[in-house]
Amino acid sequence: MQTEGKILFFNENDGKGIIITATREKINFVVAEWNDYELMPTTGLEVVFDVGDNYAYEIFAKENYVAENSLEKDDDTFEENILVEEEVIEDDVEISEEEHEAFEDATLIDVLDDAECDVLKEERPQSITNTLNLSTAIKNYFTMIQENIEKRKAYKNAEGRLEYLLVRRFLWTTYNNLTEIDIQIITPKIRTLGEDLTKMSNIYDDFRRKIKYPKLAYAEVFLASQAEYLKIRRGAQKILEKLERLRLDEQTIGALKEVRKKELQESIDSEQLSALEDEFKSLSGSYVDVVHMMAELDERYKSDMQLLTDFEQEYREDFYKLFGIEVKKHEFDLVDILNAQAYIFDLQLWHKAKHSKSIKAHFKQSSISGELNTRTYLKYYLSTQDETKATEETKKLFTLYEYLSSIHKEYILLVMATPQDALDYEAAIKSMQKSYEVKTFVDELNAIKWAMKNSVKVLVLEEELVKVRAERFIEIYAKNVLSKPKIVLIGEKPKNSKLSIEKLLQNGVSSRLVAQAVRDCVEKK
Repeated sequence: MQTEGKILFFNENDGKGIIITATREKINFVVAEWNDYELMPTTGLEVVFDVGDNYAYEIFAKENYVAENSLEKDDDTFEENILVEEEVIEDDVEISEEEHEAFEDATLIDVLDDAECDVLKEERPQSITNTLNLSTAIKNYFTMIQENIEKRKAYKNAEGRLEYLLVRRFLWTTYNNLTEIDIQIITPKIRTLGEDLTKMSNIYDDFRRKIKYPKLAYAEVFLASQAEYLKIRRGAQKILEKLERLRLDEQTIGALKEVRKKELQESIDSEQLSALEDEFKSLSGSYVDVVHMMAELDERYKSDMQLLTDFEQEYREDFYKLFGIEVKKHEFDLVDILNAQAYIFDLQLWHKAKHSKSIKAHFKQSSISGELNTRTYLKYYLSTQDETKATEETKKLFTLYEYLSSIHKEYILLVMATPQDALDYEAAIKSMQKSYEVKTFVDELNAIKWAMKNSVKVLVLEEELVKVRAERFIEIYAKNVLSKPKIVLIGEKPKNSKLSIEKLLQNGVSSRLVAQAVRDCVEKK
């Protein structure tokens, strides 16, 4: 919504200010939204602007805005008058064929208008003045980065991390594939997590782009905030466009001049000779004017470009140093938050997938075995690929699988009848191999709930548990948990087991032999 007001306050150092409207509403603005390059923002200046979220956009000095609109209206009136005059000519005046041809020739000449001539009258500064100093321009950019980090500081408390830059592509592929199987898994929470992850990813990508291309960072962070610099650059671009147009005019007038010169040499009719001489003089004069204007504009263009180059060189190296210092302060936090976001997003996505009948059925039909997670899904995809003949993109997926395997823990799950047995067997297993991750339960239901969320490589249980026998426990386990662990059973083998028994040990076996059986299962390929 367009609004009028007056600048109540403007700070030249940081480029920020306040506009007060006729209703005494105070609107904030920054110099980057200042679009009037005839006048700079000053306290008390009347302005016209658009407003949104209590910020002013597309700001112009009122006097120039009104003048430009008036000029546009005058141009419309002028065009209407021209149309009227053309109608009068057509109605009241008969034009001879020779005169008509002369008019056609005249239209080939793009006569220099007053606006083009005024370009040369404009005064140019000897140097460009800063609108926003170097440190403030850099601070403004990194304030935006810091604000986004602060909004997401709660992610730092996440229990895990998933290297987003490595897993990004396959993570979103997985998201799309799972939603095609069952769109119901996308809850409002997962959608919000995904949207926020995408937003933060875009911020980081822009951040990395600026690190990778320092010249681009310099242009977007510092030069883009310099009003006088931008004004001269736009003016130089307009001069360049005018030069291109004048070169075409030069070629057109030059060619026409040569034609008239030849006609003049061949003409013997004194009446025609006089008209040709007048036209040739006119063409020669226009040609000289165009060449002169081109020389003037070319000189002005070179002068402006030198001003721009000098300004760019003056601050570039200092910018690189200051920008580099700020990068080091923020890069770790950005990456850490992205990794935490990716971990939570992946966790929530698969948590819902594990409760989807459609997805579980799809995995079973596709012969995908293992815990429902990104690593299992990736393993299934890579099983159809030949690593020796893989493309570069596929090779990256093999690297990704190695990474996921390193962060996804595989557990040894102990389900015992008594806490003492659980403690004894756990201690023996860990003493034999300290790197093993061991989880123990004496509650069968909690054991299965835990197994639904984690990857179990070896399941150790006794024949007689607290509430059910091992045979019934395995039956319930197979129904609710997709992965198929190797089973070490202490006692007699069940007659109708849903899972095969890898190691069968006698009741009363020593904890050392239990630990040895577990190690055999882990190391067996």
